[in-house]
Amino acid sequence: MTRAAVQSANTRRGDGSTQEGTQPMTSDRPGTTDRTIKRRTVYAVGALVIVGLVVAAALTVFTNDPVGGAGSVPAAHRPGRSNPSTTTTTTPTPSDPAPPATANPSAPALLLPQGPNPGDLPEGQDQGDPFLLDVGNRYYLYTSQPSFSGANVPVASGTTMGNWGPVTDALPNLPAWTQSGFTWAPDVHRFGSSYVLYFTAVINGSNPSMQCIGNAVGPSPAGPFVAQPHPFICQFGSGGSIDPRVFTDADGTNWMVWKSDENIDGNATPTNVWTSRLSSDGLTLVGSATRIFAPDEAWQGTIVEAPDLVLVGGKYWLFYSANWFDQSAYGIGVASCAGPQGPCQDLSTQPLVSTNAQGEGPGEESVFTGQNGFWMLYNPWRSYAPTGITPPRPVAIARIGFGPFGPYLGDTTGTAISGLSL
Repeated sequence: MTRAAVQSANTRRGDGSTQEGTQPMTSDRPGTTDRTIKRRTVYAVGALVIVGLVVAAALTVFTNDPVGGAGSVPAAHRPGRSNPSTTTTTTPTPSDPAPPATANPSAPALLLPQGPNPGDLPEGQDQGDPFLLDVGNRYYLYTSQPSFSGANVPVASGTTMGNWGPVTDALPNLPAWTQSGFTWAPDVHRFGSSYVLYFTAVINGSNPSMQCIGNAVGPSPAGPFVAQPHPFICQFGSGGSIDPRVFTDADGTNWMVWKSDENIDGNATPTNVWTSRLSSDGLTLVGSATRIFAPDEAWQGTIVEAPDLVLVGGKYWLFYSANWFDQSAYGIGVASCAGPQGPCQDLSTQPLVSTNAQGEGPGEESVFTGQNGFWMLYNPWRSYAPTGITPPRPVAIARIGFGPFGPYLGDTTGTAISGLSL
């Protein structure tokens, strides 16, 4: 994922073996997945003529496609507003699996305001790797450390978008294994009565700089979180591990999804996306990790990262960023997966979101499931917003729809970000 704006690209990313107590990484490459969307077969009952059978079957295929939003949406990976004690997401009630497609593909997102006004995010600060949590009718927005001396894990909360309270530090004390000033890519999930924060940090004294995943436990979404003494996932043989994200399957099983950092120090070795089941407290990987995705399209270069797995209408979708994070070629793609353990395969040879009128190199995405549908938070690496109003990386929010051919950008025409409930 994107890191502090001052950090050079050759210090980001990597993958290897997990910390003590976790299982070794597997070496299986992801296989291919049938891209054909399966349709339900309808059998007519009674003495219907052949023509009637054909018409009925055709209508059923058109209206009851499992990806197109018919029926309920299985629980995804964000705590829901109506029941903060649950570890899964409640089903969005509107028809938002399939909202209208964006009317403005060159500017598909809303930008969170930053400035001196009450409710704004801090002016002049980088807002990298945004992640949104919804607990008890309150949103919690986490971002990466904005500078060497800023909060380790900034968090702001509010009841609507554009109505944020003060930014505090969710992780005020770093563990000894980390180097101060390099804490990124937060993810928070509730396990029982506690919350677990996952983060990426540079290993103290590593050369070249290697990043690994840490975890911390706290009593509330705002923390304070207390870090575990050792890295949670650290694949030393693959350059490190970054970009943690929790996925909750339909049966309630929690999985960790992350990226191995083979491109450490500017290496051209292709990176990989991994998954492993999580323990009931979220502090241990259970069983062996599985490699589910790797670069396979020209636009990705040798890097796929920032993975986020979602389940909608019985289909698994892997959102990811690809290419170098500080280049205009950076973009957001989507792959179809057979399940939490893959394999995953790209839906298209082109990214879902690429450099556009709102900024160069969009990426570092996270998908949020809300009462009003599905939304994707991300950053353009270099924003085209007016100078002095937003920093190089503001938080962009795009609506996501799911149709017969997979995810697409939904329309936000006429939607005001201030006061918005997702």
